[in-house]
Amino acid sequence: MTHTLQGVDVADLVPSLGAQHSVAVTNHSTVDGRNAVLFQGSPSLPDNAVPLAWLARLSRPGTTVTLEWSLNYCFVHGRQGNLHDGVDYGGAGVLDARLARYNVAGLSYRAGTFGFRREQGDHPDGVLAIFQDDTVPGRGAYRRGCVGIGMDGAATFVAATEPGVDLTFDPHPEYWLTLARYAAGAVVDPAAIQAVRLTFPGGKTRAHATFTGTTWTVDYR
Repeated sequence: MTHTLQGVDVADLVPSLGAQHSVAVTNHSTVDGRNAVLFQGSPSLPDNAVPLAWLARLSRPGTTVTLEWSLNYCFVHGRQGNLHDGVDYGGAGVLDARLARYNVAGLSYRAGTFGFRREQGDHPDGVLAIFQDDTVPGRGAYRRGCVGIGMDGAATFVAATEPGVDLTFDPHPEYWLTLARYAAGAVVDPAAIQAVRLTFPGGKTRAHATFTGTTWTVDYR
């Protein structure tokens, strides 16, 4: 099924493009053996798209770790077509994306390998779109993989491949932070974890999040 966005207003994103962001995560709890994990939400996703653990670092009790990124977009594809909680998407390819001109990618499968190409497409600026051609393995195929978008070179959302399906994504990120066992690149089930949303109000780009074992507090700078 084709998932199409008619247009996305990205004027609010333009001033932040390329900006460096960070969140320092302090673990003031006894919770151990978990990673500080950032994943993203989105105002609009294809029905079969799933969020991934985008950035992750080990967070030990009494320590602070920092996760950093820049607001740059990309397309991604992976080897995993069976996307379920905790499975790694099997990252295999990345293509830089922009909110205008380079906002559409084509995905093909040839000689046992997925590959991207630049597409002109009919999608308006602001939409990140992927067209999967008829060579792409779909439901039931042994070689089925996944494709989606990312930020700063790391995947944020992927969907299992399906020939002829046009996927479109709203680039507005919703940042969510949790302590969990997910490694970077793993499929996240947001309903199964305690997460706090990072909002970066007023154009601020740095956050400090503290976990007490039961609650999160977040300050911005």
